[in-house]
Amino acid sequence: MQLSTLIGKPVLTPAGEERGYVLAANLSRNLSKLACLICADGEEEEFFLPASAISAISDAVIAKGANMEQQSGVPSPIGRAAYTAGGTLLGVVSDVLLSEGAETVLIVTGEHALTQIPAASAAIGDRVIVHPKEAPRPKRAPKKRPQTKKEAPMSEDKVQNLKIPVRTELLSGTDLLGKVVRRTVFDERGGVIATAGEKVTLAVLSRARRKNRLVRLAVNTLTGTVTTDTSP
Repeated sequence: MQLSTLIGKPVLTPAGEERGYVLAANLSRNLSKLACLICADGEEEEFFLPASAISAISDAVIAKGANMEQQSGVPSPIGRAAYTAGGTLLGVVSDVLLSEGAETVLIVTGEHALTQIPAASAAIGDRVIVHPKEAPRPKRAPKKRPQTKKEAPMSEDKVQNLKIPVRTELLSGTDLLGKVVRRTVFDERGGVIATAGEKVTLAVLSRARRKNRLVRLAVNTLTGTVTTDTSP
């Protein structure tokens, strides 16, 4: 399952009554499964739906039982910048692939390519750091241990590019607030979403989300110099 496909789906009761829609998804700490969904009702009030309450997921999420008082799990890394251990920017995490019995995979959208990153080789915080495959992922609170030989950072030629469909419009985008747009971002009809040189605001995020351009907006705030561009 592509985690991004959950975002925006309506949440219904087994009787077909509408409870709201999905805003975001939290994962278990090992990123292997859903922990809860963060949803909004008709009044745009947030509520938290435990994964155990979900009975079916298709065009809508069918859920039974009461809401949670507090969210559980950890926020998905969608929308966070990803770097190699050597500090090279790979792009923005645009999706997470969850499969029963298989390793969770992060999909990173770069300026020119998509990259598959095994979740086990990534340290996820405010940013995602991709470590060499043979190196263990750092723990959040590591205990003292003897020094070991430092692993060489992952080189770019080791990154495997995949052509995987990504719901790029479904990033949360909140990490982009205040960042400067390096290149003008257009919608599919040529309308301006964000102009080169302006800072990302909630209004800009809202336009980018509605026009399916959040990944492009994210990439355009990470690298490069401000460039005036009048073409979509």
